[in-house]
Formats: sequence, structure tokens, C-alpha cells
Amino acid sequence: MFVAEKMMMMTRTRTTTTVFTNSRSKRSERIIIKRLRFRRRAKVEEDKEEVFDEIPVLSGERFLQLHREKSTPDDDDENCLQLAMYSSHVRAITTDSESFVMKVDDHGFHRGHAVFDTVSIDAETRTFQDLDYHLDRLKTSAEMAFLTFPKGLESLDSLARIVKETVSAAFEEKERRQRGRSPSSSDCCSSMMQARFYLTAGVGGFSLSAKECAEGSNFYCVVIERTKAETTKALRARTTPIAVKNKPFSNIKSTNYLQNCMITTDAEMHGADVGIWVANDGKVLEGPSANVAFVDDRGIFIAPKVDDVLDGVTMRRCFEFVEKGLLADVGVVECERRDCSFRELVLERRAKECMMIGSVVQCVPIEKWDDVDIGRDEGCERY
Repeated sequence: MFVAEKMMMMTRTRTTTTVFTNSRSKRSERIIIKRLRFRRRAKVEEDKEEVFDEIPVLSGERFLQLHREKSTPDDDDENCLQLAMYSSHVRAITTDSESFVMKVDDHGFHRGHAVFDTVSIDAETRTFQDLDYHLDRLKTSAEMAFLTFPKGLESLDSLARIVKETVSAAFEEKERRQRGRSPSSSDCCSSMMQARFYLTAGVGGFSLSAKECAEGSNFYCVVIERTKAETTKALRARTTPIAVKNKPFSNIKSTNYLQNCMITTDAEMHGADVGIWVANDGKVLEGPSANVAFVDDRGIFIAPKVDDVLDGVTMRRCFEFVEKGLLADVGVVECERRDCSFRELVLERRAKECMMIGSVVQCVPIEKWDDVDIGRDEGCERY
């Protein structure tokens, strides 16, 4: 106890940073800044330079004004339109994309104490793809992450209502933006709408404990539309060297996606489209944002056990398709969850087909994995 107390006192008092606290602090600060001011020049164009002076201290109003000016205008990025957002922190929806913000002291941001899910929307029929499944998975992830829903939003029906109203506002905003707009290159491509919803521990302080989140948790819903070109390009996969997510974290759909981002970057650095986790014992697991499935040499549709990977909603639908006989015309009438051996299916080429399956990618074939051709000579043209 004595050592701990002394260490605490020393860490509080011994510092190498000077803080201006006396009556002459302002004047001293100005003098030091004047004497030590430097200009760091960064080449921004061939004959232009950007000069960085001292950092200004702004009013809140001016700060927010600059933030809005730095935001991406509605039509700047037609590949991903941000259409509507709901925040339980303000209990309202906005379609002003520059106002899609959350507080920096939200524990979902600075501690990653948050879970999320994503549901796809058919823009033509305005229908959801398995919204109930996605909300149910959000609830499961929340329970595993020790998160509760905001007051008044404890039921999945109340969350569904918010998602639907936010999507309705998004469609109205999309129509508003399209009125009077000249056709663009993105109009020749198909689009995919998504509602992405997040549950965070809430705002208040910067510690680890959610006890300081006095107002409780926050629920956010953001609706976006992504443009995708019509393509049948199959993927090149790489077995990632990035550490595998272990249980229970592999079964929680949290916002902690550092490993997922590293997998993607590593794959791109090595000329691949996607990285895939393979366990130390050789079992195929999943990709950074989608599940993996195979059709083996017996014509059986197989995927890793849900004990080892996130229980994908789109994968569930694919199993239902097989069980209902909807893939009988292509020779697939059986399906099973089992250990998927990388050596057996990929290296020994016993997989007739391999694919990534998820809410975002839907279903995309893999034609090559670690320089091994998948499907022998069958190719991927039928996709």
C-alpha cells in the first residue's frame, strides 16, 4: 500500500511538460509561441505550398461551421450516398448528411464498446432482406457485449419502427436530390441500399466503465446507397497472417474491426481481393465482412460451423434455398455445417466451388486462393 501511494504521488507530480498557470502565463505563452513559431510547408501541387501556422482556438459555432464545410457535399461521392440518420441521443432523424455526427465521448467511439448490424434494402420494392433476423442478431451481440438498449427502445418492434421510418426518410431524401439533377455515370449502374444500425454504451467521460454513461446507451441508424457496377468478376483470396478472432469475439458483431481492416489491407498489398482467416488447425473460418462456403466434390453445399464464426444472416438464407430444393437444377440438393479443411478443399482441390456470402457482397465466387485455382477447369462464367 505504501509503495502504491508513493508511486501515485510521484506520477501526479513528476512531469516533463510545462503548464502555464501563473499570472504571467498568457504573456509568456505569447512570447514563446512568437519565438518558437515555425512554418511546416507541405507540397500540395507542383508550384503551390500549404502553410501551417499556430492552431487557432475557435468558438463552438465557428468550429461546427468549419466541420460542415469540410464534410462531403451530397453529390461529391455518388458511389456512396448518405441519405438519412437517426440518433437516440437527440431522438430524431435528419437527412442533412453533414449532420451525421456522434459525440466524441461516446464509448462506442473511443472504447469500441458497441455492436452493429446491417440490412440490405431492395430499392425497387422498398423491402428489407430479413430485417427481423438482423435485429435479433443485434440483440444477441448486445447481450454478449453487456449492452442494454435505450429506454423506450427495449423491444425489437420499437427498433424495427425506427429503422423503417429512417429508411422512409431516406427514400424521400433520395427523390429530393434526384429532382432537377442531370443524369450521371452512376445512373447506368445498379445500386444497393443499406440500413446500418449501431448500439453503443453511451456518452459520458473517457474511462472504460459504462457507469459514467449517465443517459444510458445510444442507438443510431444510418441509411446509405452504394452504386455497384454490373460485373461477374470472381475474387482472388489470400490466407491472412492477421491473428484470428477467438470466441466470444468471433461471435459478436462489434464495431472493433481493426483486424478486419488489417486483413483487407494485407490482401490488397499482396494483389488479392479478400483475405480469409484459417485457424492454426487448418479449419477455414471467415472473411473480414462475409462468410465462406464451398460446394465439395460430392456436390454438397458446406460452410464452417457457427461455433467458430459469426452466424451470417445471408448464409442462413442460402441454406434455406438448398433445403427447399431451389438449387437442384445446378446439382446441389444437400447442405451441412462442418469443419472445412483448407488442405482438403483448397490444396487438394476437392472444392468444386468456393464463395463469399454476406449482406453486403450477397454471393461472390472465389476463383483463386493462394495461387490455387478453385473449381479446376470449370471457371466462373455462369455467375
